[in-house]
Amino acid sequence: MAEDTAPAAAEAPAPAPAAGGGGGGGQVIVIKKKNRGGGHGHHGGAWKVAYADFVTAMMAFFLLLWLLATTSEEQKQGIAHYFNPPNNASEYGGGSGIMGGTSPVAEDTHAPKEEILPPKDRIQDDLQLQAEEDNLFRQLSQQMTKAMMNIPELRAMLDSLIVDITPEGMRIQMTDKEGRPLFVDGTAEPYGYTRKMLAVVANVLATLPNKLAVGGHTTAVPFRGASPAYTNWELSGDRAQVARRVMQDEGIMEKRMQRVAGYAAQELLVVDHPADVRNARLSVIVLRSKRAPVAAFSQEGLIAPRAGPGEW
Repeated sequence: MAEDTAPAAAEAPAPAPAAGGGGGGGQVIVIKKKNRGGGHGHHGGAWKVAYADFVTAMMAFFLLLWLLATTSEEQKQGIAHYFNPPNNASEYGGGSGIMGGTSPVAEDTHAPKEEILPPKDRIQDDLQLQAEEDNLFRQLSQQMTKAMMNIPELRAMLDSLIVDITPEGMRIQMTDKEGRPLFVDGTAEPYGYTRKMLAVVANVLATLPNKLAVGGHTTAVPFRGASPAYTNWELSGDRAQVARRVMQDEGIMEKRMQRVAGYAAQELLVVDHPADVRNARLSVIVLRSKRAPVAAFSQEGLIAPRAGPGEW
């Protein structure tokens, strides 16, 4: 037994001498630590993704609440149509984009709001309005004829009065007649019966809200006056202005005058005979109301609609 242990004792390292040379025999213990792994390590980033989704959802939720609190009913409908567009988005108002209309911050309440109608209903409404105006125009024509017959001086001028209905409105034309022109030859000075004809027209149209267009026309014969610069253009324009002033003196409000123009011989009445005296004439067009209220006609006479702001 002693033989077995002896070599082991011999292999043991000799104790190192103590520092400083004291000769003492203390044994030094060396502790060696081993790294057995990565500690707690990384448990993954799935919680970060879930947290980001939660924050995004909360942001969308609060944005929804803000939209509900700040948008009008019209804007809510625009948002609804944006996420669920109809087959024909042009039938609806709201413009383009998600907000589709006025701003939720500052809305212009002074701007006029048009009634939004589908195209079929709008066309039907326009046709009905046009039919009502055409009927009114025919009644006005009859009324002017009766008024002229009640004035002996104008009975001879009945064939000089031409009234027709055009896409632009009711056109009233007063033409020259052989031996009875509307103006003194080569001037813008109207005869007395011309003033009376214009007065009849003005009195019949005075109760309407419709705008008017006044035009002067001449024959194709070149005008030769004292000044070479004064042509059929200037002459027809001056005659139109005279007609406008006479009608305003008879009660037509100035703001109803949409346009006053001289056309010279550009719109001939008798196309085949440019020199025909009937081409020299005055025209007054009662323009269509374009979805504005139209006047009614009863047994008592014309009943003008109650005009809203800016219509007169």
